[in-house]
Amino acid sequence: MLFDSEKFKKRVHELGYTIGEVAGLIGVNEATLYRKIAGTSEFSRAEIQLLRGVLKLSATEAEAIFFANELA
Repeated sequence: MLFDSEKFKKRVHELGYTIGEVAGLIGVNEATLYRKIAGTSEFSRAEIQLLRGVLKLSATEAEAIFFANELA
């Protein structure tokens, strides 16, 4: 899975959240979310679904963030 951390962080910022707030909203520790953003751990399907809701992402936007260039 190729995660686009810059797009993710931009969306978090656009909505006025902090990474810590997003972590709380999806039920993970802030450090855990930072590891996933850094690519040392992967997002689960359930986490991606929760993040789609929290960050108000369309399917296309979510694909661009969580599966960047995977099919290219």
